[in-house]
Amino acid sequence: MTALSAVVASPLSPREVNSTNKAGLAWGGGDSSSMEQFLETGKVQWYYTWSPKTYIWQPPSGIEYVPMLWGNRQLDEWKATINDTLKAGGVTKILGMNEPQETGQSNMTPKEGAEMWKEYINPLLNEYPDLELGSPAPSGAPSGKEWLLDFLDECDGCTVDFIACHWYDINATDFIEYMEDFHETFKRPIAVTEWSCQNFNTDDQCTEDEVVDFLNTTQTWMDNTDWIKMYAYFGSLTSMAGVNEENRLMNADAKITTLGRQYIGANGSGYEEPSDDGGSSDSGSAIRNPESMAWILRFIVFLQFSVLLAA
Repeated sequence: MTALSAVVASPLSPREVNSTNKAGLAWGGGDSSSMEQFLETGKVQWYYTWSPKTYIWQPPSGIEYVPMLWGNRQLDEWKATINDTLKAGGVTKILGMNEPQETGQSNMTPKEGAEMWKEYINPLLNEYPDLELGSPAPSGAPSGKEWLLDFLDECDGCTVDFIACHWYDINATDFIEYMEDFHETFKRPIAVTEWSCQNFNTDDQCTEDEVVDFLNTTQTWMDNTDWIKMYAYFGSLTSMAGVNEENRLMNADAKITTLGRQYIGANGSGYEEPSDDGGSSDSGSAIRNPESMAWILRFIVFLQFSVLLAA
């Protein structure tokens, strides 16, 4: 059996809407109307934008925004916005830094991460004691686990309610074993804030059918595993940032794909499909530059306000 054919051994079955509130969106997909496609079944309950801002004009109701302090490049934005965001209400969770052990991401030592946590994240509990704090999210590289262990040692006395992590590779069994190891190591609930059927080591990528199998198996397992707190598949973006295009939950025109409908539990659920359709690695890190994503979202908001003013 090849690595790709080993993604899943079980046959496909229609996905039903699951009542858990774990499913979320790693969002780079545009305005609120684009997001609303993912809310039809009620399965998707939260989203984040790798940022302390939503970058969505009039965000849809019924879905929780989870702010993130991506890293040093966002500190000014974090300091300028996070208190107003929390005062507005509705925020119950915070996410820490993005892939801190990767030089192309937030790129900091465990000590630097602990210092940032102590200064900008943990003090939020003084005014908002019910906030849940999610750890920095390392990539799926072996260095990620070691970074997080060292971070927790450096951040002695810090509050870390759940562990966030990322995983990219092509075998669902490996994914499950990785998450089980993280849970056993850190003894906290796990939030998978990025995962995808993507091979960063070679060009041996998942086919469309293999992506369907991979998502079906991993998502079903997480829905049925009580210590998986929440998850967000990497695919709700108009640009996939170097990740295998077969993982798209939406196409480049921001229309939900067949895989996107699978993700929200639409197959076999009575969900009415739109007429338009789109078709553990050594690094395990997708390219997500917060500045470039923020520029795209700001441009969309600019266009919306321009139309409003012209009306």
